[in-house]
Amino acid sequence: MRVMFSSQLWCFFASFLKPTPLWRRTTTIAYIFTIALFSPSSWAASSLPSAAPSYWAIPEQSLTAIITQKTEQTLPYFLERDSYALDDIKKLTLSYPQRMQAILLDSTTSAIICARGWAQPLQATGQCGQPAGYFRDVIFWDPSRLTTPPHWADLWDVARYPGQRIFFQGPRPLLEIALLADSVPPSHLYQVLATPQGADRAFHKLDQLRPYIIWWRSTSQAHHILAQHSVLMGVAPCTIVLSSQSQHGTAPPYRVQMKTILYSPAMWDIPITLPYQKSNETKQKLLTDPPRTAELPASLPPESLEISDSFWASHALFLGERFNRWLAHSPPIP
Repeated sequence: MRVMFSSQLWCFFASFLKPTPLWRRTTTIAYIFTIALFSPSSWAASSLPSAAPSYWAIPEQSLTAIITQKTEQTLPYFLERDSYALDDIKKLTLSYPQRMQAILLDSTTSAIICARGWAQPLQATGQCGQPAGYFRDVIFWDPSRLTTPPHWADLWDVARYPGQRIFFQGPRPLLEIALLADSVPPSHLYQVLATPQGADRAFHKLDQLRPYIIWWRSTSQAHHILAQHSVLMGVAPCTIVLSSQSQHGTAPPYRVQMKTILYSPAMWDIPITLPYQKSNETKQKLLTDPPRTAELPASLPPESLEISDSFWASHALFLGERFNRWLAHSPPIP
């Protein structure tokens, strides 16, 4: 695994809590502050300091991660997983001895691992996750082939804009993107998607674009695809797009559409196997001054959407299974 640096982190600088002595970049939907030395078999890291006693970790899922820790001495590390599955999270949170203090997850995964007893409750109500801001996915495009910024419907308009599209392989937020492209207003999207007819509509929309989709499952895979200059447009965390340009010298650079943003809630969770004393220390930090990612703006742009925690808490397993069945009929992942 590589350590990576970049100066093009404008998508997140304004939302980070306090400046640190040394910024480091990487990539996860997750974007926030942590250092991680502990690595289960599905994770990797490089040149990590043996003196550090414990760590904060950010899995990548559909995001890039900027890894930081709120200490006087901060060091940048890039952690990455080749897959994102509950089995990986289970190994990570149940490992013993546990050297990871907290892990940054999307809100749906946070709720699942809390219900399964893999994370420690932070509240008297039994809630495990501590809100940590929002991950941001945006539309990006190749300005050498498309002169005007695309919108949701343009992702499906292969007649006017022929070329490959890239998406993260997973139902969240792909089903939301499909309905936005099918002219469902953001304010009514979850009312539609919660119905059998709405889910059918989203998967039917995906059928139309399936031959043009390139899937990515890890940050390194997304970087590799973008470096080939083969995709016309797609949806990804903006740091993946920008960091890919920095790392691989992509030319022409991809641009991001900041008027069409998907805000996905992020949560900090404490592994259930973290020792008592370190757990109390971590809980105190999370409940009083937790590191945070980007914040939700007071007024969302008309084409932007806040991903619904409550919807995915009740629909994630069913729609995930249906997505996997649908994906079985998709072309192989390049």
